[in-house]
Amino acid sequence: SFEVSIGTFITSWGISLYLLNKKELNREQIYDIYFLMIFSSMQLADAILWFIKMKKNNINYIVTSLVIPLLLSAQILFNLYYRNGGKYLPLNILGIVSIIYIFFRFNGYSTSICDNYLTSPIWGSNEIKFWEIVIFGLLIFYPKLDDLFLLSVIFIFFPLLYIFMDGAYGSLWCAIANIIAFKYLFTY
Repeated sequence: SFEVSIGTFITSWGISLYLLNKKELNREQIYDIYFLMIFSSMQLADAILWFIKMKKNNINYIVTSLVIPLLLSAQILFNLYYRNGGKYLPLNILGIVSIIYIFFRFNGYSTSICDNYLTSPIWGSNEIKFWEIVIFGLLIFYPKLDDLFLLSVIFIFFPLLYIFMDGAYGSLWCAIANIIAFKYLFTY
């Protein structure tokens, strides 16, 4: 819903801004917080879609076809070039190809799924596939794959969603964003 999406955005950004004002953060922790801010900004895009009630209008088209792909691309680019310094050529190639794919994949209008326990915008009116989430997860989290939490999100949480849920995968961005925000709040 609009309220959940905007609440998640405010919570994640509030925690991030609080943590960035702490003096004892190292570079990797600061990068983690910046990434969280990019990641949780997706909730602002979702809030706009909820606010307009997923009507097929220019706002829906711009948010779905431009804002969402830009935010997803920013996550990939941040990880590839800030966290990894652009040093993994195969990962860079996969990232650039994925960014191009994202702009084609989500071109159109978002709709809503309401036939399960969670409601979610379906970006580009085409539900996210499992293989897309796995590749995206690897692109945005590598080399932090030694983090048990991130590994469990990619290889346990996402597969369980596909087994037990019938959609609403994008909406779980909000749950992941808040979990990561509170994890950072208590560990940083």
